[in-house]
Amino acid sequence: MKNVLPLRSQRLTFRRLTEADIEPMHSYQSHDDYAVHAWRGPRDMDDVIGMVKDHLGERPWAEDGDQFRLAVSPHDTDELAGEIVLTLADAESAQVEIGWALHPDHTGKGYAAEAAYAAVDAAFQKLGAHRVFARLDSLNVASAKVCERIGMRHEATLRESHFQLGEWRDELIYGVLVSEREFD
Repeated sequence: MKNVLPLRSQRLTFRRLTEADIEPMHSYQSHDDYAVHAWRGPRDMDDVIGMVKDHLGERPWAEDGDQFRLAVSPHDTDELAGEIVLTLADAESAQVEIGWALHPDHTGKGYAAEAAYAAVDAAFQKLGAHRVFARLDSLNVASAKVCERIGMRHEATLRESHFQLGEWRDELIYGVLVSEREFD
């Protein structure tokens, strides 16, 4: 079983989710404006409780679909600033999908890029990823900027790839290879 923890960046600590994260996570995952870019509608409290409880302990990392959902907190606090999700999309080809979400109280501080950069490096160094990619709704301009800031390249635009909130929407694919990163 592989693990990405312990993991820290300059200002952030990554940790396992706890039941204390349920309320703050629900506070942003239940809003329509969050769900616009999340490939689904808002999550109700039962959805958030189930998701957090599903990610409380050790997680397998060997088969397609295995996933780490990690809480991100500023150093020296357990406050939930957001979350990073790493999903083993293709175990045979070592392809890892990354996703992130921030609590609105923590946006505009550069946390998303800092957390995503650290998580991509962990996927390469600790999980053996060959390629890390992100799938974004084309209207999610903020996340596209994060991808570019952390060295991911725009690989594709899938036109009208999903029907969401009453309309056909485009999907952007960003990616980075392990050979494109330098490690200390």
